[in-house]
Amino acid sequence: MSEKRDDVGHRSMILLLLLGALLPTPLKGDTVLLVNGSRIDGLVLDQDQKRLVLQIGGLGTMQIPNSTVRSIEKNRRIGPSVGDSTGSDRQQPAPPVTPVVPPQKKTRSPLLLPRADSRVKLPAELPELSGRKIQQVKEWVGELQRQRARNRSRAEQQLATVGPAAIPFVIPVARSSFDLARISALRILLKTPHFRSVDVALEGLSADNRWVRKLSWQLIVNISGISGEYSWDRQKLSAKRAQQSRRWHLWVQQQRRLYEKQRMWNQDQYKLRGESTHSGR
Repeated sequence: MSEKRDDVGHRSMILLLLLGALLPTPLKGDTVLLVNGSRIDGLVLDQDQKRLVLQIGGLGTMQIPNSTVRSIEKNRRIGPSVGDSTGSDRQQPAPPVTPVVPPQKKTRSPLLLPRADSRVKLPAELPELSGRKIQQVKEWVGELQRQRARNRSRAEQQLATVGPAAIPFVIPVARSSFDLARISALRILLKTPHFRSVDVALEGLSADNRWVRKLSWQLIVNISGISGEYSWDRQKLSAKRAQQSRRWHLWVQQQRRLYEKQRMWNQDQYKLRGESTHSGR
């Protein structure tokens, strides 16, 4: 049945082409170039994303699928005007061929991320502890990982009084698989935000525990100074949350490059000062 319909449609197309060629040339018209090399003269009345409607002389209209159209020549033919017998010999320059461009699907524009701060902020050097103080800090870090809440609470208070010097000892606990100890360690780091803790904060953004995600988000905001919303309370890792955390990752990468350049510059300046002092003697 479908083969008969195709055959009838094919015969109708051939008949319209033959009749269109026998008709006298209108004053103005268009030429439709098909993919198979055929040409159809007429007047384009309408065109949408699927087909175009072509007026063929006095025969009526026909619909042509856009998939079979290669191009359309608008007002290509200019026939003789009334009372001018030599008008057929006059030719006007042909307008440029208008190609049929298939419609493109609309794509969502990506979410713009805030620019990372390009200022050089070299982190302050962490203070060093004495031998006896180091032993006490290690004992408190051990208590911080105990199951009893009383031990963790007491150790958290003691480590908080140490200040930034306790950061290197607390960072391993902030990566612990024991969520309660990890939360206590993040609270300690949050009281003294330092670039040394930035990796722990980035890792915690995708943790399974919601409180670890919240504290890590607060820590990275305090370290970077880049505030913003973060869906820490959602258990499932979404594309939005991953895109939100990407801005802090970009900031950390940029800051590390700036830190390295600043350190190299400082070393060069130190060498120059040493050479000038040596030559002045």
